[in-house]
Amino acid sequence: MDSPVVRVLLVEDDEDDYVLTREILSEGLGARFTIDWASTHAIGLAKLTDGSYDVALVDHNLGSETGIELLRSAVARGCKIPVIMLTGQHDRATDLSAMHAGASDYLVKGRVTGDMLERAIRYARERHRLLDEIRSLSLCDALTGLNNRRGFFALAEQRLQLLARRTSPCLLVYADVDGLKEANDTLGHEVGDSLLIDAGRVLCSTFRATDLVARLGGDEFVAFADDTQDDDVQQVLERMQRAIAIRNAEVDPEAPRLSLSAGALYFKASSTLVLQELVATADARMLECKKVRRRSRMMRSAA
Repeated sequence: MDSPVVRVLLVEDDEDDYVLTREILSEGLGARFTIDWASTHAIGLAKLTDGSYDVALVDHNLGSETGIELLRSAVARGCKIPVIMLTGQHDRATDLSAMHAGASDYLVKGRVTGDMLERAIRYARERHRLLDEIRSLSLCDALTGLNNRRGFFALAEQRLQLLARRTSPCLLVYADVDGLKEANDTLGHEVGDSLLIDAGRVLCSTFRATDLVARLGGDEFVAFADDTQDDDVQQVLERMQRAIAIRNAEVDPEAPRLSLSAGALYFKASSTLVLQELVATADARMLECKKVRRRSRMMRSAA
């Protein structure tokens, strides 16, 4: 195991099954685990995406919704832990569906022993670690640690499809670092890289941990949030500007100021929407914002 104590999340709507699973874990892991119980789909989704666990055990039958539906929603929201699906009966179709949804393994209740569960957890964690390493090479921006363009579109497309089922309200923000080329040309690329890193940190502090934040390339960033309202748009932009002000107050007075121009788009998720078109619209609004800010600076300089 990577750590002496394995933090386990169990998403299970039956208390008797929770008690039984805890006993089986104790047989396989002894005292080397902690277990947190989520008894509903909503609680399970929140806990799967909060980054507090090493592995999750998810029951396939969760009332009106399935564990597979929960897993799809969690993955779309950025779930970063291995998930083992538990079910009351062996069903190859369900097994394959669970794997396609992102499950690391599939175990049948009533047949699981302590040794079997310990081994499944150990293998799931190691496989997940290796996949994360491979995925990070292709989906992450090496400089900022954020999703890159490929990573953003892959994850955002998946999330948009899930959100379309209930026409969830969403927010897309396209941001651009002002004056990056000038900073690179006059102060060097190390200074420019520092601005990009700080821009990524500002956006991460502006949005929730479950929102998607990415660097699309060059000086361009994008953020995608769901479960928002129309009046959240201005609040998010104001929160971003406050985060920028805090950053600028904390750095060396001789260092270049960070400035971001941003365009925001509020919309209801739908199966007819095209992500590239949404991004293009937010990009156009960002460019308009940049023009307005440039005109404002020119007017102040002329005054």
